[in-house]
Amino acid sequence: MEGATEELRQVLSTPPPNWQPPTGAPVNSISILHASLEHIRATGDERYLFLRTILEVLNNHGFVGGSTTASVVPAPTPLSGDEEQLLFHCATGLRHVILFRWDMFIPSFRDCVRDFLLSVGLGGLYTSSESNGTLMSSLPRTVSMACLSCAASMWKRGWVNTNSTTISPTDDGQAYLESMMAISLLPSMKRFFVSNDVGAGGAGQQDLFAYLNATISSSFNGSSNQLQRQQYRSAMAASFLSLLVGEFTGGNSSARYNLPLEFHRLCHQVFESGNEDATLSLGVANERRSGLDKTLDLAMSSLSSLVGYILSQSSATTDEFLLEMGSSIINVALDVLSWEFGAGGNKLDFSSAKKHGGNGILLRPPQRWRSVLVNPDFLGAMFRVYSTVRDNGVSETYNLSEKRGRVSHQLRQILLQLSSLAGGPIFADENERVAYAGFLLDGCMNALEAIMAEQQQGTEYINKDLIGVEIVDLVTILSRLASNFRIQTLSQISSFPRFLSALCAIGTWILETSLMQCQQLNGDVEAMEGMDWRNDAIAQILQCSDALADDYWIVSGTGGDKATHASQLLAIMLAPLYGPYCVCRVQMSSLEDYFISQEEAELDDIREEISALGLEEEMNSAASLGRLNVIASMTTLAGMFKECMCKLLALFTDSERGLEITPVVSALMEEGRMLIVCACHLLTDDCPGETPTIPEAVIRSCKSKDGEQCIASISGLVDLLKSVAEAQAMRVSVNPEGCSPLLAKTLLWFFRRWGTAYVLPSSDDYHQSGGIFGTWSTSENAKPIVSFCTTLCLIYFCHWPQEKEVQDEATSLLLALAKKGSFMRELLVASPSFETIAALHSVGASYKHNASTSEVTSALTAFGGSLSPDAVRGYQRLPYIDKARVLTGLLVGSSEIHNDKSKALFHGCLSAVETSFSSLIQVLE
Repeated sequence: MEGATEELRQVLSTPPPNWQPPTGAPVNSISILHASLEHIRATGDERYLFLRTILEVLNNHGFVGGSTTASVVPAPTPLSGDEEQLLFHCATGLRHVILFRWDMFIPSFRDCVRDFLLSVGLGGLYTSSESNGTLMSSLPRTVSMACLSCAASMWKRGWVNTNSTTISPTDDGQAYLESMMAISLLPSMKRFFVSNDVGAGGAGQQDLFAYLNATISSSFNGSSNQLQRQQYRSAMAASFLSLLVGEFTGGNSSARYNLPLEFHRLCHQVFESGNEDATLSLGVANERRSGLDKTLDLAMSSLSSLVGYILSQSSATTDEFLLEMGSSIINVALDVLSWEFGAGGNKLDFSSAKKHGGNGILLRPPQRWRSVLVNPDFLGAMFRVYSTVRDNGVSETYNLSEKRGRVSHQLRQILLQLSSLAGGPIFADENERVAYAGFLLDGCMNALEAIMAEQQQGTEYINKDLIGVEIVDLVTILSRLASNFRIQTLSQISSFPRFLSALCAIGTWILETSLMQCQQLNGDVEAMEGMDWRNDAIAQILQCSDALADDYWIVSGTGGDKATHASQLLAIMLAPLYGPYCVCRVQMSSLEDYFISQEEAELDDIREEISALGLEEEMNSAASLGRLNVIASMTTLAGMFKECMCKLLALFTDSERGLEITPVVSALMEEGRMLIVCACHLLTDDCPGETPTIPEAVIRSCKSKDGEQCIASISGLVDLLKSVAEAQAMRVSVNPEGCSPLLAKTLLWFFRRWGTAYVLPSSDDYHQSGGIFGTWSTSENAKPIVSFCTTLCLIYFCHWPQEKEVQDEATSLLLALAKKGSFMRELLVASPSFETIAALHSVGASYKHNASTSEVTSALTAFGGSLSPDAVRGYQRLPYIDKARVLTGLLVGSSEIHNDKSKALFHGCLSAVETSFSSLIQVLE
C-alpha cells in the first residue's frame, strides 16, 4: 500500500503508450492526465492503483485504521483539494474496472471492496468524536457519494446470477488487499455475503436492508451525545438507497456494466417483483419480497419516524443535521414513488428518470402498496410536519431557512406524487377515492390560506424565493388533483367550494401583485422580482381551471343535477378570476411595450417567439376560465374595449399625416392588440382541419335567460373591432407610416376565426336553434361582413404588400371564407372587392414584378375596367408567394360552377396565368 499515491500521480503525469493528442489540440497536463486515467481504466488497473491509493490516503488522514474500542478517537485531518479530486477519480475508476472485469476478481474480494466502500461512504469509524459524539470531521461529500455510488453499482451487478463466463480468477494480491481492508484498516465494517438466489431472496440482500434500516432508525432512538454522528450516518444511508434505486431504474446511473440490455431488464424486473412463488410459506415469502417493496417499507417507516420526531421535538426545525437527514430520507421515498412499473418488460428504454413534479403523471402502484400509501393518518401527519418545517418567516439564519425550504419542497413533492394516485386497484371503492382526495385537498387549502394570512400580515422572509416555490408546488398539487381525480370526484368533497374560492383568491393576489410591481417599475419586466414563479403559478391555476371547466362530465350534459350544481359553483366562485387575469395581462403587456419604446431596447426574436407560444397556451386555458360565465367575461372585456378602442379610433382619424410612434401610442396599440387576443380566444376555438364552430359555452350563454344581453355584447364587440380595423386600413391606404402591422395582423386573425364560425353557420340545425346562430345566419346579415373582410384584404394587398405577417393573415382570411361553403362563395363573388382582387390578379399576371410604369400603364389600358393605377402598382409589389396564395383564394372562392359570375372569374384568373405561362414557354423555346 505504501507509495501507491505517488505511483499513481507519476502514472497520470506520463503520457500513455502510443498516445497522440487530438489534431490541433495543445498538449498540456490536463489532457495527459485524462488520457492516462482512461488508459488505466481500459487496461484494468493491473497494479490496483485505484484501490491502493484510496486505502493509503484514507489511512494517512486517519479516516480508517483507528481503534474501534478506544473511548476517544482523534478526529481525522482534512483532505486537500487535490487529494479530494484524486479520491473521486479513484472511486469512479475502481467501479469501472470491477464492473468491466467482474469475473476476473475473486468473489470474496469483490464483496470486501463493496462493503468497504459502503462503510467508508456511510462514515464508519471516522465520524467519531474526541469527547461527546459531536461530528468533528468527515470525508468531503463528493468522495463519500462516489464511494456509495460504486457500492450501489456493485450491488446491482451481483443482484442476479448471470453465469456469464467460466473464467477462473487468479489471486494476484487480492487476498492481501482484502485482509488490509477487513482486518487492518476497517475491521468494524459490516460484511454481507450474497447468495445467488434470484429475487432478492439471498441473505446478503436481506442483511443489507436490515442494516440500512437499523442505521437510519438509530438517529431517532440513539443517545443524545451521539446524535449528530447518527444523523450523518442516517443521511448517507438514505443517499445510498437513492443511488441503489437509481441503478435499477437506469435513469440516475453513470456506471457502465459491459453487459447487454437483457441484464438490466432482468435486474429491473427482479428488483421490482422479487420472488413471487406461491408455494413459499408466509415467512419465507415475506423475507423474499422484492427489493423495491423493501425499499418502500424502509423509506416510509423512516419517513414516519422523521415525522413523529419533528412533531415531538420543538427544536427539531432548527437542527440543521436533522434537516439534512430528513432531506435524504424524503428523496428515497420520491425515488420509489417515481418507479415505472413494468417498464423493464418490453421497452428498450426502461429508464424512469422523470423529474419529480411533472404534470399529468398517473401513478398506478400495485395493490400490495395500499396499506402504505392510502393511509389517512400518514397523510394528516405529513401535512402537520410540513406546516411545522416550512419557513414562516421565523428562521434565524439564511442557511437554516434554505435547509427548511429544501425539506419543505421535498415534502410537497411527496404530496404531489401521492396526488397522482388517481385509480387502479389501490383504492377499494369510489368513497375511498373521494376521502383520499379530500385529505389532500384540505391539506393544500390550509397551507395556501396560511400563506395568504402571512402576506396580509406583512411577514418578512429571510429567503424570499422560498415563498414562490411553495406557492407553485401547492397549486401544482391542486392542478394534479383536478386532472387526475376529475371534477366528478372532487365535487363530492365538502370543501370543494372552498377549493374554488382559494384558487380564485390566490390567482387574483398573484396577478394584482405582478401588475403593481410592473407599474412601479414602469414596465421593466426584466427587473421584476419573482416574475418566473408567478407565471408558473398562474399557468398551473389556469391548467387546473381548464381541467375542471372542460371536463366531459360537465360539458356533455350527462352528469345530471350534480354536474349542473358543480358548473354553477365554477361560474360563481372560479370564473371571477378571468377579469383580473385579463386586466393584468393586458396592462402588463402595454407597460412593457411602453418601456421598450421609451428605452429603444432591441427585442430578442427567439425570446419573443417563445413568449408568444407560451401566451397562446395560457390564453387557451384562460378562455376555458372565461367561458364558465360568458356574460360576466364579456362585460369585463366590453368595459376595457370601450376605453381603448375609442382612443385608437381617435388616433387613426385624427389627421392625414403619418402617426408619430411615441411610447404612449405604442403602449395603446399593444393594449388594443392584447384585448383582441383575449376576445378572440374567449369567443372562438382554433380548429385546424375541422369545421369551425361556435364554442358550446357561448351557445349556452346566448340561450340562457340573459341570452339577449350576451348576443348584444358579442355584436357590439364585433362592430367596434370592425370600426377600428376600417379606420386603420383607411389610414394605411393614405399613409401607412406609424400604423401597426401587428395590430392589423391580430385584427385579420380575429375576423378569420370569428367569421368562419359565426357567419353562415354550417349546420342546418343552427338556423332552427336561434340565439347566436341567427345573428349572422342569413345572406342579408352576412353580406356586409363578407364585403368588409374582402375590402380589408384588398387594402392590405395594395397598400401594405411588403408586410409579410399582414399578408399571411390576409390571404388566410380570404381562403378561409372561400372554404366556408357555397353560400359564402356566392357572397364572395357578389362582393365588389373580391372582383377587384381578381381583376388585379389578371392584370398583374401580364407583367413582371420589376415592370416599368409604362408597362404597367399599357397592361392596365389593355385590360380595361376602372382599376386604380396606385392599386395596380401596389399589388405589383406583392411577393410571388403571396400572389400564389391570393390566386388560391380566388379560385376556391369562384369555384361555384352553377354561378355565371363565378365561372367568369374562375376562367379569367386561369386565363391570365395561362397567357403568361405560354409567353414564358415561348421565350424559353
